[in-house]
Amino acid sequence: MEPVSGYEPGLLIERVSPTPLLMIVGENDLVCPPDLQLGAYTRAREPKRLLTVSASHFDVYKAGPAFDRVADAVAEFFAEHLR
Repeated sequence: MEPVSGYEPGLLIERVSPTPLLMIVGENDLVCPPDLQLGAYTRAREPKRLLTVSASHFDVYKAGPAFDRVADAVAEFFAEHLR
């Protein structure tokens, strides 16, 4: 097997299923453009859940409204899928 040059997380997203997938997309993300993320989400199979937030790539890690919204969604997702 040859090494992969570059990294594209969405390349094999169809293979994640049946593992539950939670995608969090920052609408103002300049690191990973939202259109690429949403395209990958569309190709992903169920079970999947999408959360879009009005934030940049790193805003979801800082205290504030985006962090609170993401933290709540992640806690709910884990509670549902990690029983």
